[in-house]
Amino acid sequence: MKRLHNLRYLILLTFLSLFISTGCTHTIRPPQEPFKDYTPQEKIRLKVGLYVTDKLRQAKWEMHSMADTWVIPIGESLTRNSETLARHMFAEVVDVSGSTQGQSAGVDAILTPKLVYINRTLGATSIGQSITSIKVEWDLTAPDGKPIWVETVSGEASGSTGWSNPEKVLKQALEMLLSKSQHAMASSEAIRRFAAGR
Repeated sequence: MKRLHNLRYLILLTFLSLFISTGCTHTIRPPQEPFKDYTPQEKIRLKVGLYVTDKLRQAKWEMHSMADTWVIPIGESLTRNSETLARHMFAEVVDVSGSTQGQSAGVDAILTPKLVYINRTLGATSIGQSITSIKVEWDLTAPDGKPIWVETVSGEASGSTGWSNPEKVLKQALEMLLSKSQHAMASSEAIRRFAAGR
């Protein structure tokens, strides 16, 4: 009888340990549609090849805490948004991602976006501040690889850890990043000089 009692106890402990150790994955999704609310401007007269690496396409942020995992699959969103921004900025944009190191005949320059940093902090309590930050490096080079312009741009947004919608906070950080990226490209003297010399 005692043996049966111990067996029941062991089964109960096994079940409870599985229940307790099984965590959840929380996916914070960026917007499906690319950001389009850019400031109207005259396009820069360049034919630009957009070179998106597989590393950028597959980029994600991941955090493990206790038995839970938080994930932000940012890569595809940055890929779509890079193309939308490039088409807003430049007279003509072609995808050169499949070519060797982005080199392609017939383009004036190659624009390569690189994810430098993405993070989401959590507050100590549910009302504590949670901050989402994203940094992207924009690298514009001549087809021969000579640098024209490089700039790292960041976007950040915050809300409460337990009460704010994390997808809305991510959207705000992404939109800030893209608006600031447009401004950085539009105000670049190096890009304007290069375009004027073509």
